[in-house]
Amino acid sequence: MGTAGYEIHTRTWPLDRVHGVCSLADAVEVGRAAGPPGTSIAWLDTETTGLAGGTGTYVFLIGVATVEDGGIRLTQFFLRDLAAEPEMLVDVGKHLHRFDALVTFNGTRFDLPLLQTRFLLCRMRADLETTQHLDVMGLARRLWHRRLGGYSMALLEQTILKVERAADVPGWMIPSLYVQFLHTGDVDLLEPVFAHNAHDLLSLVALHGIAGEILAHPERVSVTVDWFGLGRLLDERERTESASECYRRALEDEGDPGTRRRAVTALTRHYRRTEQLAPLLTLWEDEVERGVLPRWQALERLAMIWEWELRDSRRALAYADQSFAALGDDRPVLQHRLMHRRQRLLRKQTAAESHPDLAEMRGTRDGIQIRPKGGYSSRSRAKYATTR
Repeated sequence: MGTAGYEIHTRTWPLDRVHGVCSLADAVEVGRAAGPPGTSIAWLDTETTGLAGGTGTYVFLIGVATVEDGGIRLTQFFLRDLAAEPEMLVDVGKHLHRFDALVTFNGTRFDLPLLQTRFLLCRMRADLETTQHLDVMGLARRLWHRRLGGYSMALLEQTILKVERAADVPGWMIPSLYVQFLHTGDVDLLEPVFAHNAHDLLSLVALHGIAGEILAHPERVSVTVDWFGLGRLLDERERTESASECYRRALEDEGDPGTRRRAVTALTRHYRRTEQLAPLLTLWEDEVERGVLPRWQALERLAMIWEWELRDSRRALAYADQSFAALGDDRPVLQHRLMHRRQRLLRKQTAAESHPDLAEMRGTRDGIQIRPKGGYSSRSRAKYATTR
């Protein structure tokens, strides 16, 4: 259907069709755990005359997958004649306005801005930027980039979805095939492009489902995942207990100092917020033993815990001395910081020994008193929170 200048192709896949590791029905249902907000979702993917975007790039094929008539319905808007672009975009706009949420893969940086540009150049208003939108690429980057070395759709199909494309046309060839079609009118040249777009949308639905399953049930993840990245995603959704378990899983084999430090810092926040003192001490004692983070840094953190959480200046001073010794002589700024901490602790210890009746109850490893009655002053909290 359509006009002489553009066509609308449709097909429907049954919901019990399996694409990847689960059925489309399961992917649609559990994918909602990943978002986006909304009552009706459309999955969108485009094929264009160029991969760089810009005002000279046309969108000649717009694929939209939706749940309709008991299946996944694919609607492909195909631009046969560039002059018919405004008429095609009218129908595309009407179709998309039936749904209040969009799911894409790289739609934030490519598909939606390019479509918005095409609407504007045709003096039309689409308001795509106001539609609830989930870019699954953002989730993929967090969940798989460090583990897989990338997060392209092709890589995720091979490693996560476990699907293979038979005789698929490479994405870089698609613009040239469309140019050939414009010169020859041979639509058979584009059959692989229609199939490529359809396969992209099936994989998008499936990947959306896997991401939703991981976020909904992080305790039973069955695929490769970056535990730190998953923890960050759960933290952003205010699921702190699940996030903390992911950070603990990440620390089991994390060898990158930067990522390890971020995971330990995130766990530290959780333990402090939930007043779990014994795990907090164990966490940083383990970091001293593992040796991935700088030894002086882990020892300084222990000094901070004993000073501000447990109010035991004697033990804090012992850790501060060890931290200073582990630092070495070639970092004067850090040496000055640790020396300042040591001098402050010496004053506190002297005061505690001189006036034992005024000394605060010291904490213990079992957390007899996690914090003084009434909590800490803002100055104390600020000092403890400082991490460099």
